[in-house]
Amino acid sequence: MIDVTTLIQLLSAASTIAVILGVPFIVLQLKQNARILQVSNRQVEVMIHQARAQVFLSIAERLSDREYVLRRKLVRDLVARYASKEWQGFLDSTDAFEIRAFAATYEASATMARIGRIDEGNLQQALGYWVVSDWRAIEPAVRQLERSWGVPAYPNFRWLAESSEAYLKSTARPGL
Repeated sequence: MIDVTTLIQLLSAASTIAVILGVPFIVLQLKQNARILQVSNRQVEVMIHQARAQVFLSIAERLSDREYVLRRKLVRDLVARYASKEWQGFLDSTDAFEIRAFAATYEASATMARIGRIDEGNLQQALGYWVVSDWRAIEPAVRQLERSWGVPAYPNFRWLAESSEAYLKSTARPGL
């Protein structure tokens, strides 16, 4: 017959052996979990990249749409017309709202770039000249809005135009 002390010693030894034998299984499980986590992280990175690419393509598609190209021309004509009239009647006109809507499109794209949702460099490469050209075209109207509002108007559009201009100058090839 086994006494209680021997039984306790046998159970203690058995539990120690079980722990020692279980450690390799735990280590293997942790390694497997780490691999699964790495794969999941890669999948998330791919999904983020795809989402950014989709946003970028959507912006490029919208800004190159025929209707938008005609809108660019309209906005330029409106700015020229009101500038020649020294901005009389501009601030509360439907035309001012047209220019504001136009600027808001770029403001949204620029905001997305500024907060890192889309890549600023890609936006500069694809839309750089358009951004600079359109900012220059509406800047006089934006100054009128800023005077009226007392706050900066479309700061992210301005930022993108300035950074795009710097980018375009830095990548320009001499002699072209």
